[in-house]
Parts: sequence; structure tokens; C-alpha cells
Amino acid sequence: MQASCFRARPALNPFCTGLLMAGLAGTWGTAAAQTTEETPIERAAPRAWDAAVGFVVSHGPRTPGSASRATSITPGLALRWGRVSLSSRSAFSVRGAETASGGGLRVELAQGDRFRAGLGLRLDSGRRESESEELRGLGDVRGTLRLRLSLTYRLDDGWRLRSVNTTDALGRGGGTQGELQLGRDIALSPVLGVQGTLSLGWADRRHLQSYFGVTPEQALRSGYPVTTMSAGLRDVTVSAGWRRALGPQWALFGGAGLTRLIDEAASSPLVRQPQSWSVNAGLVHRF
Repeated sequence: MQASCFRARPALNPFCTGLLMAGLAGTWGTAAAQTTEETPIERAAPRAWDAAVGFVVSHGPRTPGSASRATSITPGLALRWGRVSLSSRSAFSVRGAETASGGGLRVELAQGDRFRAGLGLRLDSGRRESESEELRGLGDVRGTLRLRLSLTYRLDDGWRLRSVNTTDALGRGGGTQGELQLGRDIALSPVLGVQGTLSLGWADRRHLQSYFGVTPEQALRSGYPVTTMSAGLRDVTVSAGWRRALGPQWALFGGAGLTRLIDEAASSPLVRQPQSWSVNAGLVHRF
């Protein structure tokens, strides 16, 4: 499940591919990467191009439903030229570009004061059997390229509705997933902002089968019972974030999220802990 973040803002450049992979190789739990919109002191008219660099420290479950946790530190880079942007992870973005869940390449289709829409691509590292003892015998879920469509409508008093949907563009078993978010951004002062988001995630049969199901072949290798999934809801997440500007160009940020797997995903034999939490914190510099 993906969600909204700080405004440090995305951009385009093949150089970022390695950083994209690094950003996706960390712990599961993107909800923790929730940050607020930029603070008032950071706001400025967007230029023809913008860039941001920094890092994020994250802690959370290795995979959805896993009892195994991990901590990672990853670099962040965001670039934008006109309507095209690229970011290594969703906590980093630049002025003039909508934040993109999971980072990646994004093209702004609509940039109104209330309504924004974007089409993008991002790398999905999939899942490796070696990530956890819980996955032994299940094999890997292949990495792929995901096509993403995001729609955001801003309401009054800082409220916003957002829909983010992604699909496996290469047909490697990742399937289609999405989420509907209700969030609110509040500026507590010119240098401090906070945010809260409630997200409902869903997925098609192929995605849920890849990450929560067990085929007959996998059952023989792993000892898990055969489990067949169908399309449906996946999880509910409540997250909160903060952003503290250190000046017009520097900012500290952090976030925490609580995710509960629901429906068929929660009853999967692969799930050891249907409820999980994740946190992160980072530093960003915008040029």
C-alpha cells in the first residue's frame, strides 16, 4: 500500500536506476514513509527544473505479514524537468511535482489547484525466498516494472482524496493493486507540518496469489497447505508524518504507520502477524 509524503519532489534521469532499486529493497511498509506536504517556509514558485537529495532510515517487517523485521538506510534523489519527474523513493520529491508512491518516473497529466493526475513507472523488486525463513520453498516473485496512475483531489482545510493504482507492465506475476486514501495536511507553524492518512488497499487475484497464496508445487517444497486466492481487499493502514524545516532548503521528516491485513490476505498461512507497524526518519536538501 502506498500513501502520500513530504514534498521534497521527484524527477527524470536514468542515473537514478540504482537508487530506485535501493529504495525498493528495504523493509515493507510504505505507510511509514508518510510525510507532510512542504512547510510554508519552503514554498516557492517552481522553476523549470528542481532537485533534492538526502537519506531515509526505515524499520519495519521484511514482507507483508512477516514476523521478521529489518532496519535499512537508503539514499534519496529526486529530479524534475517540467512535467516529468523521477525519484528514488516516495519520501523524496521536488517543487511542482506530485509525490509518487514508491518513487519512480512520473509525468504530470493535470496540475490544477484541486485536481492532479499523473502517469508513471516504477521498479518493483518483487520478493526473494531468501528474505525470510518463512518464505523457504516458495520461490521468488520476479521483479518487474509497474505502471502507475494516481489521482488526487484536494478538499478544504487541508483534506485530500487520493487513488493510486499500479499494474505489472511486464506480466511477471505482480498483478494489479491499488489503494484509496483520505488524508489531511496541517501546518502547525511556518516551519512545522503534520499529516495523517487512512488507506484502504486492494489487489487482483494474481497479486494476492503471488504474495499470499500457495500453489501445489510450493506446498510440496514448503510444507504449507495449498492456498488459492481471489481478488479482494488487502489491508487497512493508518499513518502519520511530520516535517520540520531547517530553512528554505533543508528539512527533517519522519513517519509511522500501522497496517492490518484483511480479507483473504489475513488468513494466508504465510502470515505470521496480520498487524504490523513501521517507522522512518530522514533528512532532505532541495536545491
